[in-house]
Amino acid sequence: MTRSAVPTQMIIIPIKDDLHIDDPTSKEGHIWAQVLEILQKWGGFHRLYWGRHNEEQGQVHLHIVRESLHQHYALLASPDWQQIITQLAGLGVSSALALTVRHAMISEFSSNPKSLGNGAPVTGTAIYLTPDPEGWEKTWALWTSIVSTVPGCIGVTGGWMVEPVEGNLSYIVYVGWESVEVHDSYHHTRHFRERAIVLREHNAGYREYGHVVFNHSRSRREGNL
Repeated sequence: MTRSAVPTQMIIIPIKDDLHIDDPTSKEGHIWAQVLEILQKWGGFHRLYWGRHNEEQGQVHLHIVRESLHQHYALLASPDWQQIITQLAGLGVSSALALTVRHAMISEFSSNPKSLGNGAPVTGTAIYLTPDPEGWEKTWALWTSIVSTVPGCIGVTGGWMVEPVEGNLSYIVYVGWESVEVHDSYHHTRHFRERAIVLREHNAGYREYGHVVFNHSRSRREGNL
C-alpha cells in the first residue's frame, strides 16, 4: 500500500571520511550538530536523516522532510542557508557550489519500510530517467511487488524528482537491505535474471546506483540530536 508522498530535500555534501561528524564530542561533530539544529528549526520540519555513501565514503547524504516544497526552497533563499554554508566551511566544504541539492516527493511502497533512516543497515538507491511517466509508474508498481518479497529486502520507497536529471524527468528509488552483500548477491540469482526485464521498461536507464548507510535520524518529536 502506497503512503502519501512527502516533500524531501536531498543534499549530498562532500565531507572527508576521516572527519567524524557523528561524534558529538569532536570539533567536527559540534559543527555538524549546529548545521542540523538550523535545519530542524526551519519551518515545517518533520524529520531528517543522514549517513555516508557506502561506495563513496567522502559523500554525506542528508535528507530533510518538511510539510511543503515551498519551505525547502524558502530555506535555500534565506540567511539561514548562508549560515549553514558558513558552518560547512569548517568541515572543508569550499562553497555552496560543492553541494548537490535536489528534491523529491517520496512515498512508501511496502509496509513499514526500514529504508531511509528507519533501521535498514544499508539503503540501495538509483535514479531512473523516465520519458514515460505513466508507463514507469506501472513498471515501478510491478517491481515493488517483486522486490519487497526478496529475502533481505526490508523496505521499498521512492518518488518523482522535482528537478530534472540530465534534462530528463526522473524517479529516485531507495530500497532497504540487510547488507550490501545481500543486495549484490540477489543480482546473481535466477529470480532476478527472470524478472530484471521489468526494470528496463519505460525508462532510459539509471544513474548514481549505490548504497547509503542512513544510520542517523531525528524527528520533531525527539529531544536530542
